[in-house]
Formats: sequence, C-alpha cells, structure tokens
Amino acid sequence: MPATGNNMTTGYVEKYRISIQVFLNGYSYKITDTDGRTVSEKDFCEIEELYSSRIFSYPYKEYRISYRTHRCTLIPAGLMPDTENADKDKVLRNLLAEYDRPEENEKVECARITPADAVLVYAIPGEGSPLRAILSSLPSDCRPFPEMYWMLEELYGLPCHNRVIASYRDSLLSLAIAEDGKLLLCNSFNAQDFTTAMYFIFSALKQFQINPEVTTIYFRENLGHDQEMLLYRYFSGVEILK
Repeated sequence: MPATGNNMTTGYVEKYRISIQVFLNGYSYKITDTDGRTVSEKDFCEIEELYSSRIFSYPYKEYRISYRTHRCTLIPAGLMPDTENADKDKVLRNLLAEYDRPEENEKVECARITPADAVLVYAIPGEGSPLRAILSSLPSDCRPFPEMYWMLEELYGLPCHNRVIASYRDSLLSLAIAEDGKLLLCNSFNAQDFTTAMYFIFSALKQFQINPEVTTIYFRENLGHDQEMLLYRYFSGVEILK
C-alpha cells in the first residue's frame, strides 16, 4: 500500500512509528502517525528491496521490530535466576536450552512481561538471517523482539473476557490465550498449513473450555479472504492487530 497523504519527509517522519515484521524470506512494514493513522504499509517485501527502498533511511520516533522464532520461553519472574552477578549469556542460554537449544550463532536475550509477572527468554537469529539484514539498515540501538513478545504485550489490552491472539506465518503458529488477567497459554506450534494451525487453536480452546462461538480471535497479520471466512464459521469475531 502506498503512502496515504501524509508527508514522508524527515520533519514528519521523526514523529512516526514504524512496525516491522521479519519473515523467513522477507518482511512487512507499517508506518503510523502520532494519532495512530496509517501513513504507509506493505504486506510483503523481498529482502533485496532493502537496498533500493528509502523507507528505512528515515529517522523514526519509534521502531517496533518483530521476528518469528520457536526458540523462546516464558518463565515466571520468581523463578528467574539472578543474572546481575553472573555470566548473563550463559545463564540465559542454559535456561532456553531446557526447552529448545539455541544455535551457536544466536544471541539469547530476555524481556520482562510485566502484566504476566514473567520473563520471556528468546534467541535472536545470527548472521545471514533476514533479521540481521533488516537490523543493518536501522539505527544501532534498535532492539528486535520475537513475535510472542508483541503478542503478550497486546494480549492484556484486549477488551474481552476470553483473550485469544494468534500469529501464523512461515509454517509457525504462535498462540497466546488469557482469561481476563490470567495467562492460560503461551506457545508456538509447527503447522504446515492453515488447517493444521486451526487444529492447534481449537485444541487449546477445548483444553481451557473456551467456546469459540462467543470469542473473538485476534491475528497480528493480514489473513487471506478464505482464511478469514473459515474462522468466521467458528468464532464470533475475527480482528486484525497491526
């Protein structure tokens, strides 16, 4: 989608926020102004477009960068070991390795999820990955977070009792479910197609006795028309968070 009327000049852009989602073979972006209105967005760009586009050359006020990975886990804050007086990298790598061992060239970081009173431990892809290519085009202090981080950040702000956020791309389904302020599920599943992704979603809802007929499901990326219509057969609402 092209720019929608607002000036993409430095004076304006310095007030804008850019949200970037990184995929296995490309990325998407959305630029919003101070009132939350979309200035420009594109659902998919090839990595090669980085070198001809001016989008990342502007100095934005805020950068939100997400990438897809199954190498992340949520740990209750009370169970997190002390990393102040220890080898932080070693502690975090050992923690993550209990669930999914990170690659040697991956950096392991953590981020506090305050509403859940928990800490998300995650791996950041190494050199040669699309994420690294994106980061090389951004200011050096830009910090990327896994898709699950942004899902959890948005989960607690949803205006409903049963809160369900999903994200599906590159054969990976990320799913977070909460009942009011109580987190019930935070997990990722390998799903080769959307039908398989739906199977995992419905299995999780059944486990926690959540009725999809009175539940709105939120996705963090645009869905195809057929996918959206299929979801409407089971859920009371389907909303896109971007």
